[in-house]
Amino acid sequence: MLVAAVILSLSSAIAEKQSSKPSLSVAVRTAKMSYGIKENINLEIQLENVGTESLLLCRNLGWGVGRTDVRVLDIAGKEVNTTFLADEVPPPPRDQDFIELRPDEFFGIRLTEIATHFVNSPGTYNFFVAYSSSVSEEWARRYVKLPPQPLWSRERGAIVSNKLRIEITE
Repeated sequence: MLVAAVILSLSSAIAEKQSSKPSLSVAVRTAKMSYGIKENINLEIQLENVGTESLLLCRNLGWGVGRTDVRVLDIAGKEVNTTFLADEVPPPPRDQDFIELRPDEFFGIRLTEIATHFVNSPGTYNFFVAYSSSVSEEWARRYVKLPPQPLWSRERGAIVSNKLRIEITE
């Protein structure tokens, strides 16, 4: 009986520790669902702590593959490629470039780009964001003075947002 109580107590502690893992989500939204091909598209990208403990996040998101990658699919689900290459490599982060996100808090930015940076012609498109931190855990812990909270680092891989359907007109 005592063994069963100890096992139950240990199982409960392990489950609680696993459920308190840091967790981040990404969402994308826009104020308008239709833009002209020569208009700027305004996207809001939001990273939210959906876990149960605080985490650290680098505020320099950097646009492009392997960082904050805005991706676009046509109505048939085929990825759209344009001649524009989003490849902003942020500078190495400093102490003040990290923010603490407590549970249910979010950090967001606005991205304003001409429609032709995303699409080649008028039509209906699905926009989404694949976010990966540009900072490695090992590098940040070695070269930046960080508090002991978990860091959302490159090693955690990419997270993907909701899809946002936007109509592009002439």
